[in-house]
Amino acid sequence: MKLLEYEAKEIFINHGIAVPDGVIITQPEEMVLHLHTLGPEVVLKAQVDVGGRGKAGGILMAKSEDALATANRLFGASVKGVPVDKILVEERLPIEHEYYLSITIDRASKQYLILFAETGGVDIEQTASLRPEAVRKALVNPLLADVPPFLLRRLVGTAPKAIAPVINRLYRVFCEKDALLAEINPLVTTPDGVFAA
Repeated sequence: MKLLEYEAKEIFINHGIAVPDGVIITQPEEMVLHLHTLGPEVVLKAQVDVGGRGKAGGILMAKSEDALATANRLFGASVKGVPVDKILVEERLPIEHEYYLSITIDRASKQYLILFAETGGVDIEQTASLRPEAVRKALVNPLLADVPPFLLRRLVGTAPKAIAPVINRLYRVFCEKDALLAEINPLVTTPDGVFAA
């Protein structure tokens, strides 16, 4: 089963992974009820089961006074042919840096494969293709409850050490939910040192 972003973020919250404050809306008028709690700028994210939403116009930024019009526009659109019937509206966090983090199964080794890059966001595939060394990899024995510290150090590299617990939390989500893929893209850090999915 593939989860939409808001569904995955509910799981993240339950596992101690920070996410921006947000709300799901199913019609533009609901936007007015929530704007006062989300701050002066918001991010509107179409909840559709397609990759590349950002480049396809499915993720839009708006100042709170323009959010209703932006929601109307997004509800009237489709993303890669999929109509938008739910929007995740989140506070816009001040972003200091974006990272990429994913966990999947390496079928050849029969182990879990963790991928971490110090550049996240919409161009991670291009980064991985043009600069494969920019994506750090670690294989983890599926019998382990946590990622071993030496692998965490290798994955984190020059990134802030405080990112290691986030990697372990996503690893636990991956294991507990018996997932085939768990991904945070982007995993952001704010100026006050918070890591958020």
